Amino acid sequence: MNVVVWVREIPDTRDLVGEVLGEGGEPRWDQWEGRFDPEDLNALEMALQLKDRLGSCVVTAVSSVGQRRLDVLRECLYRGADRVVRVLPPGDRPGVFVEARLVALAIRRLHPVDLLLTGIQLNELENAQRGAMLARLLDWPLVSYVEAVEGVEGGRIRLRRAIEGGLQRVEAELPAVVSVGVALLRDDPRAPRSAKAKLKLQHKKTEIPQWTAQDLGISDEPIPSRSKAIGYRAVEQRSFPSRRVDGYNEVELERMVRELMEQGLVR
Repeated sequence: MNVVVWVREIPDTRDLVGEVLGEGGEPRWDQWEGRFDPEDLNALEMALQLKDRLGSCVVTAVSSVGQRRLDVLRECLYRGADRVVRVLPPGDRPGVFVEARLVALAIRRLHPVDLLLTGIQLNELENAQRGAMLARLLDWPLVSYVEAVEGVEGGRIRLRRAIEGGLQRVEAELPAVVSVGVALLRDDPRAPRSAKAKLKLQHKKTEIPQWTAQDLGISDEPIPSRSKAIGYRAVEQRSFPSRRVDGYNEVELERMVRELMEQGLVR
């Protein structure tokens, strides 16, 4: 079974310091640190678990942008991926539709591919459409918000996905596109494994293949993104008033509960 995982480095917004916006309010991307997209990391873990279970599974990681601060493809090798390919898009920050088109062409070049895994991707104007765009370009079925692969048999895959109010088990024909959400719990089956020291030594200098748009049979002229940010605005830090209450004073505790009930915060 051949599994491809579409992975990316994204700007790290967890601890922004300094001037992260330019004079016009646009992000200064060169000042931002990068990190492995957490949902893509969960998708990689799902692929590696399939490899552990099936044995004959080959995992290939594909990145659709050039390396910036972090080489996510090398991180994939460090965790157990068998192959990696970097697809270089024309222009800078081409947008998710252009990236999906390039990844679709790369998958055809990697033929045969049985399964494509990727993160849901709610960031950067994408609105969780990465998997949907790729499935449309490949004409493959799509299953989103998947949290576990329960089995693969007879050219079909059984998946468990999260829905509002519960879980749903679905079955899809292969090849298929699967979008994976972020792991929220420590014992979540999507929680990613750590990089292995042995694989770090093995792949520290491994050459990573690079395919350009021209290699994939399309023009290397910059392709405009289908979506465009028309402006950015920094959100001011909110302040919440606080008041200390003596936990041993019944009168103060009753007053606090009464105020919270009046505000509709407790019943």
